[in-house]
Amino acid sequence: MKFLRAVRLDDSDLRVLAEEGAAAGGEWLVSGGYAVCDLAQGHRAPRCHCDTTFVVAGSQRRCTIGEVVEIDAPAYERVMALLARHFLEALGAPSTEAAKAAAEEECAYTADLAAGFPPDVWITVKREPSPDGVGERYSVFRRLMIGSHKF
Repeated sequence: MKFLRAVRLDDSDLRVLAEEGAAAGGEWLVSGGYAVCDLAQGHRAPRCHCDTTFVVAGSQRRCTIGEVVEIDAPAYERVMALLARHFLEALGAPSTEAAKAAAEEECAYTADLAAGFPPDVWITVKREPSPDGVGERYSVFRRLMIGSHKF
């Protein structure tokens, strides 16, 4: 199945996302819809970038570029477990079962999103208020190939 992995091209995410923390390259990402402000009302903090970033499943750091890659079942299960723990401990899910269900939903959404793109492309997100809440638009980029290195 396809999923999203963090891409770090340079240190710009470190600077731009300093307040929330920037993902390291290669970390597993989820779409992060659960961590988006009410964009119609504005951001919760002046330097919040929830409208243009994905979220690392464990650390909750943010990333502007996600690469569509294959994920194996054990890694997918680890991502869900990390996310469920975050929902329970940091966001106050009412029960372990509720946290697991929310994590499963977020991971399934991310896998479904990634399935709609060819493998090995990079995507970015732009979220905006919409009549249904928050609309998401994705931009797609071919992964950079420089010499024998994949970026």
